[in-house]
Amino acid sequence: MGTFAHGTPCLSSPHSSQMTSQDPLPAAASAPDPNGAFHADLQGASNQFRFRPERLEVSALEFDSTCSFRANGRAYEDLQVVDVSSTGLGLQSEQPLDLEEGSEIEDVRFRHRGRTVWSGRAQVVYPQDGKQLRFGIRFLGGPLSLQEIRFRDDFVEQRLGHALEKLRSYAEVLPAEWRARVTHLHQLLREAKNILDAKQAGDASGRWRATDRSWRLCEAFYEIWGPEFRRVTEELDEMTASFNDRQVELGLMYGQGVIMQEFRKCEMLWRAYDKPQGYAGDFHMMELAQTDVLQGETLYQRFLHYIAQHNSLGRTIKARGQVAYDAAKETVSLDRPVRILSLASGPAVELRRLIRDFAHFPHKVEILLVDQDEDSLRMCLDELNRVRGERGDNPPIEFHCLHFSLRQLIAPKKGAEQELVDQVIQGVDLIYSMGLFDYLLQPLAQRTVAQLYNLLNPGGRLFIGNLMRVPDSTWIMEYGTAWHLIYRTEDQMIDLAKEIDPKPVSVGVKKDATGHCLFFDARRGEN
Repeated sequence: MGTFAHGTPCLSSPHSSQMTSQDPLPAAASAPDPNGAFHADLQGASNQFRFRPERLEVSALEFDSTCSFRANGRAYEDLQVVDVSSTGLGLQSEQPLDLEEGSEIEDVRFRHRGRTVWSGRAQVVYPQDGKQLRFGIRFLGGPLSLQEIRFRDDFVEQRLGHALEKLRSYAEVLPAEWRARVTHLHQLLREAKNILDAKQAGDASGRWRATDRSWRLCEAFYEIWGPEFRRVTEELDEMTASFNDRQVELGLMYGQGVIMQEFRKCEMLWRAYDKPQGYAGDFHMMELAQTDVLQGETLYQRFLHYIAQHNSLGRTIKARGQVAYDAAKETVSLDRPVRILSLASGPAVELRRLIRDFAHFPHKVEILLVDQDEDSLRMCLDELNRVRGERGDNPPIEFHCLHFSLRQLIAPKKGAEQELVDQVIQGVDLIYSMGLFDYLLQPLAQRTVAQLYNLLNPGGRLFIGNLMRVPDSTWIMEYGTAWHLIYRTEDQMIDLAKEIDPKPVSVGVKKDATGHCLFFDARRGEN
């Protein structure tokens, strides 16, 4: 069992038949109209009873509109348009005009963004009254399309204009060779799709859908295809290293715009880019990074999932879980009750393995899951309880979920937050985190390490993972999926202990099996 701690009007016409309030309704009204609502039951507006066509305030548009016309033998040019409807215009002049209500005006030309979008004859319906220079005209001809105005204003002029300007900037700022390599990556992905689609189409019985078969197909394809993909990404990473700020800004837009055309077809890669939980590397994405079942409705989609898992840092995500698993296993092997805190716990796949595979729990184990994502905590707790229940021996394990942000943990407010830290989190034998510090700048990371260290029991262990920069993965994460991390070196990992006081009895750095994840490893003295 686990626990949570938190942190437009409707118009209707009267019936043509004459009825008094005492007349009964027609028989047809006793049952619903099978072809729609019964009109006697429809309601009109509750306060705005007079219907008027939709009006568009010109102030809402990006550029001014003007109107010209002829009246009383005189030409009036470039009058300011105040508002627009499908049936007329609101205009304003600089000087009073001798126009009476009902008078007709000719050669009306309504211009928007320098283009004539309506022309014809009109009639003055709201003349100037001497106090204001605003007046209204009604078109004597076909209506004006407001949708066309909006389309021209927003999509054509704004969006298309910005898009064309962006394309020009790409050509002017980004090296042609760099853009060619990005295009080459996209072509590699498209060729993979063509070949895998053909393989799928030739498999009439759908055998490729079997979990083990799709895995083997993707593995065999990646063995030949992968080296070329890695070579180009490494070249791009080297070329990008010399980019200035403007080139980086445009390069990210260019790369993501090209690569995500294909990557969006893979849930793991789509989540990295779109961040549906509001942050990068969400719990479901971490689950997808470690699963043995490739996801996708096509063989190509499953291959994209395979790519995500098997580039350098994709393999590291899984390998670092083994290091965390070993640290947790060492802690529960102590001959006494222990407490383990998983910070930014995510799916906690490593703890599921521990509960499933550890032969016997002779002492009580408390596991504290701390995460700012309530969905993550809920899913994680459900999975841990499921795995524990499948053991059948009811091990003495308790789960506690804390819906805490990093700020609440390291600088809790006085009151409930502080009490929760003091009463629930204080006194832990192992505190570990695998991905949180990939997003923390060094000063905040040092402060966080010091605060976490103070939560340890004597002899306790602080174990913090951080990825290293790897060219083939780092470039595609940043310039393909907008997934940005803070990478550290071994010296920077050791420097995380700078603010710990008193100093730990030992501080070291461990690596995962891929050599691309560093673990800060500090132990507190027994006294």
